[in-house]
Order: sequence, then C-alpha cells, then structure tokens
Amino acid sequence: RASNDIIAFYSSDERLKDDIEEIPNALSRVEDIRGVFFNWNNKQSVYEGRDVGVIAQEIEKVLPELVTDRDNGFKAVKYEKLTALLIQAVKELSAKVKELEKK
Repeated sequence: RASNDIIAFYSSDERLKDDIEEIPNALSRVEDIRGVFFNWNNKQSVYEGRDVGVIAQEIEKVLPELVTDRDNGFKAVKYEKLTALLIQAVKELSAKVKELEKK
C-alpha cells in the first residue's frame, strides 16, 4: 500500500551537508514526547485497529523539522528522522551513566 510518502534512501553523506551540529538537549527532548498505544478512528480510511506510535503535535514542539502538514490538514511525523534524536539521547544518557560510575 502506498500513499505518496515513499522514499527508499536519504542521502547522508557528510559532503552534502553544511553547518553540521549535534542536536542539543536530546535527552530532555525525548522526555517531552510519549510513545503511545492507540486505536485508529474513522476520521481516516487507511489504517484500522490498535497501533503504536507518537503524537505529531508533541514531536512538533520538540523538533518541528520532523513534522509535516499534509494536504488533508492532518500532521505527519517523519519517523525515520527520530533515529537521530534517539542516538543523541542515548549518548547523553551514556555520558551520565559513565559520570555516575566514576563516583
């Protein structure tokens, strides 16, 4: 099933990027979003039943670059881009653990 949202690969080569900076306060940002279970309702006709995901409005407050407004008026999350936030959050958490282990 496809709905015009399909991209096979993103270009991640450093040579294609300028102004590279790490995501600051990643752990805090992750703490501001929820992973949720939910049931799809009848305001759409593509999905049904119980599912798992995030809430676009919560993601938008944390990293607006990961949310897009669709033509139908609903918001969508670029789930694959959440990986970068999660990587940075794990690194921040790891640094905190290492600091605690030194004590």
